Amino acid sequence: MTGGSVRDDLRRLPWWVAVALTVLALVVLALRAAGLAVAVVVTTAERLDVAAAIRAGISPLGASSWLVSTAVPAPDWTHPGGDR
Repeated sequence: MTGGSVRDDLRRLPWWVAVALTVLALVVLALRAAGLAVAVVVTTAERLDVAAAIRAGISPLGASSWLVSTAVPAPDWTHPGGDR
């Protein structure tokens, strides 16, 4: 293994390979950013769905039901009988 930096390694490559790697890295970065944005939108929509369903007194959609445990207070299972 050499002690050079990434910049030195890129300088050893032909220019067209370095450009192709840079473009590939930018595409991957853009796809990761888009994926993060989609995840935020979907999570927000699911939380709003659960909040609206609970407020309306109906069961939320199946895909969002795992969020119910954070929206509805659960009984205290750490103390038998609920007494402290």
